[in-house]
Amino acid sequence: MDQNTEIQDTQNMEAKFEDRMRGQEALSEEKAQPTADDKQRLGDQHIAKGHVKEAITQYTQAARMEENNPARHTRLGDAYAYAEEPSKALSQYRKAIKISPRKAEPHYSLGELYRRHGRLSAAVAEYRKAVLYNSMNPFYRYKLGDVLSQIGMIDEAIDHLEVAVQIAATDGFYHFWLGDLYSAAGRIDDAIREMQQATLFSPHDAYYNLRLGMLYLRCGHLDDAVIALNHAVGLNTRDPVYHAVLGDAYARQGKRALAMASYREAGALDPYDITNLDRIRRLSSQTKESK
Repeated sequence: MDQNTEIQDTQNMEAKFEDRMRGQEALSEEKAQPTADDKQRLGDQHIAKGHVKEAITQYTQAARMEENNPARHTRLGDAYAYAEEPSKALSQYRKAIKISPRKAEPHYSLGELYRRHGRLSAAVAEYRKAVLYNSMNPFYRYKLGDVLSQIGMIDEAIDHLEVAVQIAATDGFYHFWLGDLYSAAGRIDDAIREMQQATLFSPHDAYYNLRLGMLYLRCGHLDDAVIALNHAVGLNTRDPVYHAVLGDAYARQGKRALAMASYREAGALDPYDITNLDRIRRLSSQTKESK
């Protein structure tokens, strides 16, 4: 091999090496480009920190990168709703629904937007679609039931919460709200049963125990009421209402000393609530009359 040939071979090898390196650099740059998923994750991180403007920027870029993905538009719409820009939120939800009319999430989000702005009938229509397209989502049924109850359609609201309880049988949240609806409908025995289930599956929820105790009081089940209300007070010692209701239960049992102690505790926690003072005066008057 002559010297010219060796030089040419060396140059060819160097050229191939440079081409290969440029190709690898281009590939690395391509891999380094953020994807729509990356943008959405960044947006989620900003939302978690309350940085809604930055989140909107990231979600907007994700939506532009995947124009035909309804989830991108729904997430962007949620951010606009969070930023109190309802017209922009509405626009994104409608885009998502146009792309995929049978997808539940944008209908749910649109229902939330309507509910937040007082358009309850429109909210019901969208929640219905969310339930239709994802019938096994108990939270969608809860939301639909909640708005139905607000517009006086309590029987249908109960129907949806009953299904939600069947879907999420061990979630105290759905038992509680079904019990709340039963109570509003005057179905007290059913309400007590569901509140019992709520406290069974969420035993450390003070409010669930308070509401169960109040239902017992309503029915005259005083011993059960005292047990539930004592448990509620133990879970939330700083709320005067809890002590006051427990005092009412003791008073109805005829246990005036315990009732007085509960009323005084309620008064100490909220000295500006004159109803506690009225309770103490009334109980004191009853005590004097009995002597």
